[in-house]
Amino acid sequence: MSQAALSVSWRAKIFSIFFMRIMFSRVQGWKNDIPTRAKKFDRIALDGSSLEGAIHESQNLKPLGVVILCHPFVKYGMHYFFKNELDIELTKLGYHVVSFNFKGFGRSNIKGHAYFNDVLSIGQSLREQYPNLPIHLIGCSFGGFHLSHALAQNTSLFTSAVLDSVPCSVNVYFKKGILSHAMAWLSSSKLAPITGTQPIKDSLKKVNNFPLLFLHGASDNYLPEADVEELRALCASIQFKKFEECKHLEIIKKYRSDYLQLVSQFFNDSLQNQRITGK
Repeated sequence: MSQAALSVSWRAKIFSIFFMRIMFSRVQGWKNDIPTRAKKFDRIALDGSSLEGAIHESQNLKPLGVVILCHPFVKYGMHYFFKNELDIELTKLGYHVVSFNFKGFGRSNIKGHAYFNDVLSIGQSLREQYPNLPIHLIGCSFGGFHLSHALAQNTSLFTSAVLDSVPCSVNVYFKKGILSHAMAWLSSSKLAPITGTQPIKDSLKKVNNFPLLFLHGASDNYLPEADVEELRALCASIQFKKFEECKHLEIIKKYRSDYLQLVSQFFNDSLQNQRITGK
């Protein structure tokens, strides 16, 4: 690595950790115990962060695979999925379900500067734990944003990914105040790829052969139609599904049965296509 690259990496780490501690001040400190239906675990991430997670295993004798759930930007982190019982639904379908807290949420601490490393760390650990099972991803909003950048780093750990209500850039989320100016600068600077703050199109266009399903609500304020159309034009292999009368993160609330059927069919199709192509 060149001295210039090392300099950028060092500056990115210092700036990002400082920025994250400010940004996460309103979510840090909220902790809750894992529900008894799941088993708690801790993993040391690639960047040294300690990640809190939980696995809810399916009772199927022949599980269909593993699903990693990447949570949105809410104070209760991975408990978002326990609250809406997505883990229960997916285990009934035959999947082991893994939830985890990104660094800065719950009991996950901040040692590094890029959230995509959290996704890769959990994926790598599960690949070792379940070497013969496909590993799928579901990322909601914030979780899907960083999942997208993780795929640009490494797709070999995973079989497919569902992006649910994922903003195409950080600028649509941070709209006011000092944070909006800081994020606008960061997401277009040399630090963007290192910190994982660039628009998701920059990462997803690099993984055009990887199965991706993009779910979006017709009334999602964080997903302007123009952003969706730009992503569609740049990333031809992504499947898109729009849900009417849905605001941000409302799809599973209003279309629960359709959501589960669509996701499970997508996982199955992705695995079948992988077998056909021999990948």
